[in-house]
Amino acid sequence: MKILIAHRFTEEQLARLRAVAPNITLAQKTFDGASANDPAALFDGDEEIFYGFIPPRDLARAPRLKWAQLLSAGVNRLQDHPLVNTNILITNSSGIHAIPIGEFSIALLRALARRVPRLLHFQTRAEWARQAFRDLRGVELHGKTIGVIGYGSIGRHAARIAKNGFQMRVLALTRTGVKQDRGYIEAGTGDPRGEIPDAWFTPAQTRDLLAQSDFVLVAAPLTNESRGMIGENELRAMKASAFIVNIARGEIIDERALIRALKENWIAGAGLDVFAHEPLPQESELWAMENVILSPHVSAATPHYNDRALALFAENLRRYIGGEELLNLVSKENGY
Repeated sequence: MKILIAHRFTEEQLARLRAVAPNITLAQKTFDGASANDPAALFDGDEEIFYGFIPPRDLARAPRLKWAQLLSAGVNRLQDHPLVNTNILITNSSGIHAIPIGEFSIALLRALARRVPRLLHFQTRAEWARQAFRDLRGVELHGKTIGVIGYGSIGRHAARIAKNGFQMRVLALTRTGVKQDRGYIEAGTGDPRGEIPDAWFTPAQTRDLLAQSDFVLVAAPLTNESRGMIGENELRAMKASAFIVNIARGEIIDERALIRALKENWIAGAGLDVFAHEPLPQESELWAMENVILSPHVSAATPHYNDRALALFAENLRRYIGGEELLNLVSKENGY
């Protein structure tokens, strides 16, 4: 059994994979920017398993491929991929981002609430705010309401922090209404049984959730249904004092409507780690806004990323060899 790994693991990490199945052949190949978008050139043709961000588009290069384990949680890049029309199994890395992105989400909420962008404005100018108690007055998270759009592993861990750390009221929105987390769960994280939310909402009730929330976290997968789900009407439904954070995919929020909402004070501020176009164009008005925090899609970037990714892959490899159901099996029909 040959596995092509289009990613860079250490020898120690690869040894953990070999311990799962001593008879496997691992081919770890360095890739450049072009092959990262389509790794077809990395295939020899005898690979049964692929590990990387996106599988090859030319499946003739991978005639024996049976399973693709994706390094990312989001699978929106596969929406028009030929792999979707095959019997090849696809699994994603949902669950490994719960801690880093869940913590990052709360960090953005706290920074917005305590006016950190404004603080940095004064700092870069070496200026002591004369009316600090007026100009830098912040908001407390304690006892406020957070609405989580997309109650997957990230949303669940952020909700756990919000509930246990700040005694926040938690509202959860899911497409299916399923309360139990059926994906990969790192021990001690998230909300596996869906016990944290104070109320549950469906996509049809999005505006109701937004109207009740002091803070909104967008953590849903990007699908045809979720693309543009937060537009002008949804942003107008929010409180003028509310903040929104997006760590999911930029296209879920209508960026033009968001910019207008921020300029005209429909909402108090936004924390954005993802954008409709990445890198964010230099001409975007978002760069200059003092009620916005921008980060370049790095919410998952911590030293533990590869160890978590490897642990999930090793567990799924054990299941694959044993004929068990794989974790995080992607529904090709639903797109996640």
